[in-house]
Amino acid sequence: MQKTLLLSLPAVILAGQLTAQTSAPVFQTMTCVKAQPGKFTDYRDFVTSTGPKLARVAIDAGSYTTWTLLQSLRPSGEEARCDFVISTLSEGAPPEPRNAGGQGLEQALAKAGVKMSAADYLGKRDATSRLVSQEIWSMRIRVGTPQKGNYVFLNYMKVKDGPGYSKFESEVWRPMAEGWVKEGSQSAWVVASRVVPSGTDLAYAAYSADIYPNWTAVFKPRNTQAMFGKVHGGKDYQETMGKLGALRDLARRELYVVVDRTAKM
Repeated sequence: MQKTLLLSLPAVILAGQLTAQTSAPVFQTMTCVKAQPGKFTDYRDFVTSTGPKLARVAIDAGSYTTWTLLQSLRPSGEEARCDFVISTLSEGAPPEPRNAGGQGLEQALAKAGVKMSAADYLGKRDATSRLVSQEIWSMRIRVGTPQKGNYVFLNYMKVKDGPGYSKFESEVWRPMAEGWVKEGSQSAWVVASRVVPSGTDLAYAAYSADIYPNWTAVFKPRNTQAMFGKVHGGKDYQETMGKLGALRDLARRELYVVVDRTAKM
């Protein structure tokens, strides 16, 4: 596992740059973590007992604005690429990676009230988990606010038409998502584009996240056409939705639960 201060705060940053909807870009760094064999519960206990405390120190220092721990539900076991995804959002730029074993970690642990040395902290982290990947994303649209205990569908997209896909999400789907959040059937909805890594050999370049308040809401059928008619009066549902296939393909869909979340006050 890379020894950087960013990872030692165990944080997966959902990262990305905003479109013109806000004055400052918001970056998200996603860190995908796999538990060592037989250490799933040990790692979960470790990260839930130390992560929020260290996140509060980093948030108070202005390094990022939110820290979120996601646990994979489906797929699970060996089929799951990530057992956990730890996410932070940062305004302007993601935190610069630094040496995880240096004085900065010792100071952060002390400020957080975590009674471990940096060496013990890193040893426990590496004994219970391994780093799979870290990606930086640009947050393009955010509707609502995720909460602890929410369920998250991460929908990874292979984009065929970047401008067309962005326009569809912003002009067609966003008003619908706002309607579902307002009525309470969804907690939040997010769209992001990948910044690093990038390139034509990657399976996906964007994701959308459908975030639900509880398990029942995840699987409750909803009438998409009815919400479309409510927020897009006068537009043809079949014609508008029929264009989506030419804009993107769904490459992969995964289900997570929000285990913990710490945000800027």
